[in-house]
Amino acid sequence: MPPKKKDVAEEKSPLFLGRFGTSLKIGIVGVPNVGKSTFFNCLCKQSIPAENFPFCTIDPNESRVEVPDARFDWLCNHFGPPSRVPAYLSVVDIAGLVRGASEGEGLGNAFLSHISACDAIYSMMRVFDDPEVTHVDGDVDPIRDTETIFAELRLKDIEYLTNNIEKVSKVVARMGDKDKVAKNEYETMLKAKALLEEGNGDAKQRVKYYRE
Repeated sequence: MPPKKKDVAEEKSPLFLGRFGTSLKIGIVGVPNVGKSTFFNCLCKQSIPAENFPFCTIDPNESRVEVPDARFDWLCNHFGPPSRVPAYLSVVDIAGLVRGASEGEGLGNAFLSHISACDAIYSMMRVFDDPEVTHVDGDVDPIRDTETIFAELRLKDIEYLTNNIEKVSKVVARMGDKDKVAKNEYETMLKAKALLEEGNGDAKQRVKYYRE
């Protein structure tokens, strides 16, 4: 009589976070007149307008920049491939964000939709004081600017989660425990929304070193 087969535990698939893709897109984010377009020009070797007035950039500017990698260079030198195709990073110069953007101030929802199309954000703050370069809030305060950026993104995330929670809650109410994916997604979004509403992403805790 052959031995009984041991119960084989189901193999769990690895957990992946983020969006899949072969190219990454990063958005340069900040309040108006902090040097986003100038940084974009330096990084991507472009010459887009970088003027001394708010909302010089309205439609986002996008360019690709090669990612330097010593490992890639070593492999190419070692194996001598017929062509070299390095990794590229897509960089987006996004228009300035102002307080109240989540409610339509400034470029409002257009600005925030440009951010949502990116895989990551590069938050740029101005710390230099120059009377010749205007500031949208009158004076230079990088902590206040950081709080503005974080607060507007947090409010937009809450709005996004609220809409999706409403959709998924209908599936959970109809299917109950039968749809474990929807139930887990629903519970996760509720936790995420609760954390966002508590305001745990206080900018003062993250950039306190500016005043130390």
